[in-house]
Amino acid sequence: MRDPREIDDLLEIQHVLYRYARAIDERDFELLREVFTPDATIHYDVAGGVRLGFREAVEWLRGALQIFAVTQHVMSNPLIELDGDQARSTTYLTASHVQVKLDGAEVCVVQGGIYRDLHLRTGLGWRIAERTLRATYTVGTFLGPDAVRLFPKPR
Repeated sequence: MRDPREIDDLLEIQHVLYRYARAIDERDFELLREVFTPDATIHYDVAGGVRLGFREAVEWLRGALQIFAVTQHVMSNPLIELDGDQARSTTYLTASHVQVKLDGAEVCVVQGGIYRDLHLRTGLGWRIAERTLRATYTVGTFLGPDAVRLFPKPR
């Protein structure tokens, strides 16, 4: 049986994972400060992906997400292993990405993946210190910024 603090830690880490999805889908880049440590390393191991520090990753996301009218990141099956003030998690991802071609036609690309994270307990709560996203499948083809309308905020 888990003790109450362990249960609280597990729930807080789950909320960090879900908060990330909300921040990305709403393009609320300030909310990402409640997800990552300031010195976090983020590796999107996907086509066109990057490995960057937190600040650089936020700026990359601001640009990269503009090619989508809307996204929906569904995080599921989080498996969290606590180890004192650290934790490791594996979370499945199904992400839908809607693009609007220049002629107004919509296309949807669905990507599956797995997030592997290192979490740290900080004075502000649990945060992700290292994140890797590995794509496992993609249905459809992403179009480049010259072929779609750009959306600084989701539609």
